Amino acid sequence: MCVSDVPPRATRVCVFIAALILIGACDIPTSGPSFETETGLNSPVVVNKTFSLLGGDDSQHESLIDTTTAQFDSLFTIGTSDQKIAIEEEVSAFDLGSPDEILDEATNGVETSTSLSEAVVQGSDLATQDVDAQFRRENGVPPPTSSTHTTVPAARDTIPFPPGLLALPDFNLIDIQADTVEQGTFTDEMTVDGAPVNRITFTLFNDVSTPTPLTDGEGNPPMIKVRDEGGNVVASESFAAPIGPGDSETVEVGVAGETLGENSELVLVVEGNDPEDAFTVELSSLRYRRVTLSGAEQGAIMVSETDVSTRNEDTASQFAGIETRSGTIQLALTNHFSVPVEIDTLLLENHLQDSALPDSFQTLDVLRESGSIAVGGTKTFEIDLGDKGIANGIDVRLKAVLAHTGNTVTVAADDNLEVSATGTLPVDALYFWPNGEQVRAGGALFVDQERVRFDQPGDFVELNTGTLALDRIVSEPRVAFESFAVSFPDVRRPPYSAGDSLTIEFPIRAGTNPTVADVDLSEARVSPTGDVLDYHLQGTLETIAPSNQTAENLRVLRYDDEVSADLSLDDLDVRALTAAVNPFTVDITDDANDDGQLDLSDSDEASQAAFEGLGGISESVSGLELAGSELNVRVTTDIGTDAQLVAALQGRSGTSRTFLAGRGGQKSVSDTSTMGDNLYDGSARIPSEDLIEIGVDGAPTDDPVTRSITLTDENSTVDDFLSTLPNSLRFVAQARITGNDDGRIRLRRPLAFDLGLGVTIPVRLNNSFVVQDTIDADFSALEDVTDPTEDVTVSSAELRVRYTNGIPLGTDVQFVALDNSGTEVVSLPGGDGTVRVTPAPKATDGTASGASSGTGVLELSEQELRDLAQGRQLRLLLTMDQAEDGGPATLRATDTIELSLEAKVEASVSVNN
Repeated sequence: MCVSDVPPRATRVCVFIAALILIGACDIPTSGPSFETETGLNSPVVVNKTFSLLGGDDSQHESLIDTTTAQFDSLFTIGTSDQKIAIEEEVSAFDLGSPDEILDEATNGVETSTSLSEAVVQGSDLATQDVDAQFRRENGVPPPTSSTHTTVPAARDTIPFPPGLLALPDFNLIDIQADTVEQGTFTDEMTVDGAPVNRITFTLFNDVSTPTPLTDGEGNPPMIKVRDEGGNVVASESFAAPIGPGDSETVEVGVAGETLGENSELVLVVEGNDPEDAFTVELSSLRYRRVTLSGAEQGAIMVSETDVSTRNEDTASQFAGIETRSGTIQLALTNHFSVPVEIDTLLLENHLQDSALPDSFQTLDVLRESGSIAVGGTKTFEIDLGDKGIANGIDVRLKAVLAHTGNTVTVAADDNLEVSATGTLPVDALYFWPNGEQVRAGGALFVDQERVRFDQPGDFVELNTGTLALDRIVSEPRVAFESFAVSFPDVRRPPYSAGDSLTIEFPIRAGTNPTVADVDLSEARVSPTGDVLDYHLQGTLETIAPSNQTAENLRVLRYDDEVSADLSLDDLDVRALTAAVNPFTVDITDDANDDGQLDLSDSDEASQAAFEGLGGISESVSGLELAGSELNVRVTTDIGTDAQLVAALQGRSGTSRTFLAGRGGQKSVSDTSTMGDNLYDGSARIPSEDLIEIGVDGAPTDDPVTRSITLTDENSTVDDFLSTLPNSLRFVAQARITGNDDGRIRLRRPLAFDLGLGVTIPVRLNNSFVVQDTIDADFSALEDVTDPTEDVTVSSAELRVRYTNGIPLGTDVQFVALDNSGTEVVSLPGGDGTVRVTPAPKATDGTASGASSGTGVLELSEQELRDLAQGRQLRLLLTMDQAEDGGPATLRATDTIELSLEAKVEASVSVNN
């Protein structure tokens, strides 16, 4: 019998099998006398076969597992220096779908509908109006008095100023009764309305009984001089010529601007006069600038001023009237008379004659009694207007008396009473003609986000697309806006500077509510610092020219007038976010049926991948228990936030289902944690002890980074997980988004969150496992001694197994012979028996430090020998186990096991004649 060479098979552990089978062929006669011959067959045909557990075409020995096939060519690695074997397998990436759900969840609620309503008057200059009503009523220059005259003797030299010659004036403001004018100062006028004033005409008559002409004593005409009360000559004039008997001459002097009184004097320079001569003094109409009266009674002062403007032309609007909410005006009376004034009554009323104000306009009735005001003094009243109205013109009526003492009083043309009413009034209703004034208001929309907070300047939501709509705009002011703008300083377009803020501008006609088209927010950035989105309203009023300021064009603004609108942010596609985060949970794998559960058994929800190489090992190896494995979780992400990934990762191999679970404080999931509550396997929630938690640090910039997390037997059940040699993986997961160390989050589409796995398994074994392989082995040569048609008696048969083991594992070997159809014909040893191969001695690192050798003998029955003769293939079943002492065994590519088989048969042959 000859055992053929076995072609390479897939795996990488090294086993030597040398098969030595000796079969002796006998010449058996077909006829002749019958006799028996005892024959011993122990000159074997030797076949030595060496197999390595792992190897390929280039291996020194034939391998049971060919690692050069497509199934295993990248699965195993061998250390270049120590020849230690490791299994490496990669899952490049799980199909997790789009991680953009993180951004969607973080910005959930950004789309909003709300309303804004702002009183547009309250924050503008129109909310208050400055009132400034001023008038000054002077005593005034009285009209010219009646002319007076008197005749006195033509006495030489000084003549007292004729008493009673100065006429009493009638002042405009004051009504005063007096006996005489004690002194008067005249204006600088010489004529009024063409009539002479402030002149004295002197006429000198020379009686006919006097033959001597009247001269100045030197032959010149007589002269007249006028002295004031200080003795100063204020006027001097000569008559035209000496005056002869029976003749007269007249001369006129002006006293404009001069002061004359009872103590003034006339000086007549004349010679030749006698008692019969006459001297006439005639005063023209006088215009007093100042006068002192004797025998004066209390003078009554009556002031009536209509339509006194109340507008402060520098600051106030062109109002026709103001209805106030409250406020006061300061009413001041100043006495510019030379004597105290006693105010009897003061009345203020709106001037409504020919006014554009409606009949419903509130009244203004202010009546005050003030008492005495000293010379140069001011009396001030604070008048509470309450809910009164004040027109742009008011009527003022004042009644007072001069509160002088004594018999004389001096009054002057510039004596006056000054009345002022000033104040800043808060407007309840403003009746006015607009002149392009502006109104301003502002407010804030509160962004109530559950998952993020915009607590720093520069926090933002950036949009791909979206719209802002202003609907149902209602304008309460009964005035037109040439333009009305709603601006959002926290909503900006590229390049996102302060000047790029969003402004929506439109006109509003009086009494109408405008319609505004939706605003495209593509590429806009919303920055609600402090979770507040500010907005500003600004309107520019229409302008009504002075020529059109009629009752029909009168506009009304009320303090509480509002402009309101419904505001909505719709169809927002957020592409970026920077904010503080309130930790929240998102699904990493799909919830395909939206039931709130991630079902590991549902292929539409679980992400699936394969360790394809491990599946090949499982076909040749069973019962493997690994030690020292590492599983590297690789996360490639550009997400700017840390995350805690809670996952159910299940490995599948045939009917085996094993979870990769976390161990220790960092990777395990606590029983009390709610993380993972939504992870299910069918209808059952996956227990927390079957889950694993993995922390992933976020990317510092928008550029993707790869994070690697190593799982070992210290922080996970990776050895148990990989010992089942899972060829397929199922994965469901959620992530707890926690922000970076400062609790911040930064996201920008398209988000990257790619998850891959890589395993490195040093071939270090903790327990027994089975390796099997089938080789070609033709046992047909045994048919000569097992042919039932021949008279051959087998007295004994045995199969000797010799081995040299260089692997630090013990091995129990079974040999199964298969016929041409691959059907098992015999298993050796019979029953559950095996041939024991002792392990090689082991070094401290678990590698073999030598080899062990031995021989095993299998007694074959005649039937087993006949069955073996049908064998055309041989299946090797090697149950390898851990050495009895020391730690896990570590296999090397140079480790070998050598097996050889030797058969010995004793048989007798009958020979017939």
